[in-house]
Amino acid sequence: MSAVSGQQVSLALDANGGDHGIDVTLPAALEALSQEPELNITLVGVVDDIEDRVDFASHPRLKWVAAESVLAADAGPVAAIRKGAGSGTGWAIQMVADKAADACVSAGNTAALVALGVKRLGVLPGLRRPALMSDIPCEGGMTSVLDLGANLDVDARQLMQFAIMGVEARTLQGGPPPRVGLLNVGHEEGKGHAVVQEAHGLLRELPLNYVGFIEGHDIYAGKADVAVCDGFAGNLLLKSSEGLARMLFNELKDVFRHDFRSRCAGLLAKPALRSMLEQLDPGKHNGAPLLGLAGVVVKSHGSADATAMVHAIREAMREAQRQVPDRIKEAIQRYGAGEST
Repeated sequence: MSAVSGQQVSLALDANGGDHGIDVTLPAALEALSQEPELNITLVGVVDDIEDRVDFASHPRLKWVAAESVLAADAGPVAAIRKGAGSGTGWAIQMVADKAADACVSAGNTAALVALGVKRLGVLPGLRRPALMSDIPCEGGMTSVLDLGANLDVDARQLMQFAIMGVEARTLQGGPPPRVGLLNVGHEEGKGHAVVQEAHGLLRELPLNYVGFIEGHDIYAGKADVAVCDGFAGNLLLKSSEGLARMLFNELKDVFRHDFRSRCAGLLAKPALRSMLEQLDPGKHNGAPLLGLAGVVVKSHGSADATAMVHAIREAMREAQRQVPDRIKEAIQRYGAGEST
């Protein structure tokens, strides 16, 4: 079921995934349906009282599929493959594989989601592994970063492939050709280990808007639209960014509650602060597509609330409408960047 913009999109939502399960996924599904008239959602999971929670007759674009089990929150790749087929996570991904859904969303753990995605959907031709991508706030907009944890140990060719995948996903947002930066410990040519040095050479040979090495602070300065790194560095970067945002929220609250003058200053600054904090709020950017799979899979934060889950659902819908897997497949072939070359 290949979706294009303007057509109906069918999405499978892992009902039990994440810290809050159906208490988040159900209200998020209902809210997303109210916002997106082209969207259809199938909740997949184990919920004994689901008929008491929602009147499906009143929501014709919402369906329910009962799964056999709930995948453990700490399930690793092996356990996910052995025991996850009958879980909500497994069924949601299988629906994409069977063309019964255009995309799926899960807040389950990353390792299990990657394992089941690779097992059920497979990776696109020429690719070895998928990569998680998410947006991080920066000066003037957002920087798309990948990988964020699906691949802790990568080689230079994989980093090159991540760059191509990121560019294809980012290009569909419109605007000029995305600037690609390779995360390193310095800007100088001789800095960094052998893998980033080799990847640097490969990227310079591609017809991409490659700006070279970038450091962590360059991401927040908006010096690249797509930042490429291994999953170890990317996950640290993402979690550090989220932690910093939460710290800023709390510190600003304390500052503007300190005394009467601070409260008055806070009232005056409230509109500007609200805009800034909304940009920094991780929940506003929830939804990391697992690029490189032969289907659309989006990972939500495990701690996401309903508002954040809606963002992940809408991201999956956009990925399906833009036919991102097909575009990545074509780009890998066009650049001769597959593993067989």
